Amino acid sequence: MSNFRNRSRVVYFRVSEDEFQQFKDLCARLGARNMSDLVRSAIKALISHTPDGFPIDIAERLLKLENSVERLNQTMAQNGEERQA
Repeated sequence: MSNFRNRSRVVYFRVSEDEFQQFKDLCARLGARNMSDLVRSAIKALISHTPDGFPIDIAERLLKLENSVERLNQTMAQNGEERQA
């Protein structure tokens, strides 16, 4: 999970006792060496996602799909108008 680069910055945040236990359990389930590795991996995963929470490649594919559906709707609307005329 870790890449052993020299890390010189420290980030602190407080958690409840329940949250701490959940994080500890998650470390064990995922095989994280320690809580720092777990949190670092989670934050990196968040960074690689869009604001919507979708992975970037999925978000791009959804956008293409939305555009295709919009073009199809426009084509169908135009064909409907031509048939009425």
